[in-house]
Amino acid sequence: MIVLLGAFDGFHRGHRLLLEKGRELAEKSGDPRNWCVVTFSPHPGNILHGTEIPVLFTEDERDLLALSMKIPRTIKIPFTRSLAEYSPEQFLDFLQRLLPVSGIVVGGDFRFGSGRTGDTAFLRRYSAEKGWAFAEVEPFTIDGVKVGSRNIRNAVAHGDTETARNLLGYPFFFSGEVIVGDRRGQKLGFPTANVLYPAGKVIPRRGVYAASVFAEEQWYAGALNIGYNPTFLKDTPLRTETYILDFQGDLYGKWIVVFLEEYLREEKKFPSAAELIETMNDDIDRTRRIVAERTLGISVLYDDLKKAMFSKRIE
Repeated sequence: MIVLLGAFDGFHRGHRLLLEKGRELAEKSGDPRNWCVVTFSPHPGNILHGTEIPVLFTEDERDLLALSMKIPRTIKIPFTRSLAEYSPEQFLDFLQRLLPVSGIVVGGDFRFGSGRTGDTAFLRRYSAEKGWAFAEVEPFTIDGVKVGSRNIRNAVAHGDTETARNLLGYPFFFSGEVIVGDRRGQKLGFPTANVLYPAGKVIPRRGVYAASVFAEEQWYAGALNIGYNPTFLKDTPLRTETYILDFQGDLYGKWIVVFLEEYLREEKKFPSAAELIETMNDDIDRTRRIVAERTLGISVLYDDLKKAMFSKRIE
């Protein structure tokens, strides 16, 4: 089996080069599905550095992306302190006990084993000794920016939806079950779908976004607010509230996915509900134009993600 090794936090455009190489080597072996992704949970940095690194996507969201990218199999190895202390040879012995390894694919900057002493040069020698196929994929850059999870997290945290999209190859998104809020939006004429933002996931810049929403097996445009609702509330946890344009129905308890298309403005406290409503109407008009211009087709992954979302619902 061809094994792709890495953290794979998001399956960004750099990762997809590894997926292509894995498919290629599997096809050469005679079985185009004889490849898999081997990744780790939690993120190795959490154990190695003793600090929690915000993830781009939750485990369920990574599974959704893997499904959309037609990865035959994903194996998540629990990353522990004892595993971190394995030598490169010990880790590869461990890997061979899990899988019938016939090849390895890694990024050029991949490091593993105690003290990060395992590198691509080591893997190339080891693979040659074992008679395995081996491929090293060089880091991918766009306009001089390395395609990597750190740069994507930074873009998301600053509300830079364009950079996040360019590096990921699709818009940053979050998903979850719609929960009951305080129904204030409904009283204002803008009922919102409130989702409890996943713990440990990188938090986008506070403010209002034009969004694409997948709900009830359909795509909708949505005006999303990420923040604390300062006009009405004090000392509240972070809220993600989406007014879904042209939607009729009840979403409580339903699973939705919200894609951040474009940052519109900062969150602010309004002196009156009337001024808030006026600004919200402007947000909605801008959202409708932005999403219509993109026609939900700016990324080839939209269709594959949609199919994966349908599959998730069926399961």
